[in-house]
Amino acid sequence: MRLPGAHVVSTRSLLIVRENIRAAIDARAMICIYGQAGNGKSFAVNTSLRELAPTVTRRIQFRARPSTRDLRHELFHALGLQGRPPAHAIEFDRMLRGALEEPRVLVCDEPSGCRSCASSTCAICGTTPIPT
Repeated sequence: MRLPGAHVVSTRSLLIVRENIRAAIDARAMICIYGQAGNGKSFAVNTSLRELAPTVTRRIQFRARPSTRDLRHELFHALGLQGRPPAHAIEFDRMLRGALEEPRVLVCDEPSGCRSCASSTCAICGTTPIPT
């Protein structure tokens, strides 16, 4: 919400989300933020990441029930890797692992239908390229 003159009010929920995301980033771990629709999960995650990890946050979007191939290709593009995606899975995985050695925050908002996470907002931090 980039409204002129508007300021974010740090509610208890926002502060909890921010501290949980900070802990996940520090631990290079995965965190899922979930709850009922309309409770401000996406807003809290986006606001927190603008403060905590503005230069290393990458957004990923998966279609419902993504295959392993889909995950690799989405990560390839989200990470801004150059060239063409490798044709073979082992080469692809090696490339992704190398790219993910550098700390990054991967965010998948609204991953409905995904096999790994049924929450509304999932921030994957560090080197854990797990679909959410």
